[in-house]
Amino acid sequence: MSKQLFVDPIELRKSGSIKFEDIPVNQYDKTIEDEKKNYTKDDFVRIFNDIAVLREFESMINSIKIKGEYQGFKHSYPGPAHLSMGQEAAAVGQAYNLDLDDMTFGSHRSHGEVLARGLASIHKLPDDKLYQIMKDFMGGETLAPVEALNKTGNVKDLALRLYE
Repeated sequence: MSKQLFVDPIELRKSGSIKFEDIPVNQYDKTIEDEKKNYTKDDFVRIFNDIAVLREFESMINSIKIKGEYQGFKHSYPGPAHLSMGQEAAAVGQAYNLDLDDMTFGSHRSHGEVLARGLASIHKLPDDKLYQIMKDFMGGETLAPVEALNKTGNVKDLALRLYE
């Protein structure tokens, strides 16, 4: 990018207008029964599980900040903990409906968003690509011990165990 950029103040400050299309507000009008038709029972179980994983992660961070430990494991973290407890369903809902190529941009409370995208990606990625990502991460160091415990042979189960 050029270190010099000419900006003509006369052109920049010229009067004009910006036109927008109408932006719908408060237009959502579906019932729970309408929404239930969009998802299977397995979808709802997975959504609930993903929400529970996010809540546990937030609870873990909170416990470390408040008590200096999590489930008996001592840990000192002097940095900030910008929790998003209570917002798990929003993060899971958006991630659940995004495609792998969709992009999201988080903020300082993005733990849930990042985790939800990871969980959604595990279910959306083909097994071969998912396995290759796990194998390539840190040269497979984190995969090997989890793989030894995975008795199902299912790549998605393996990914979830590694992720959690």
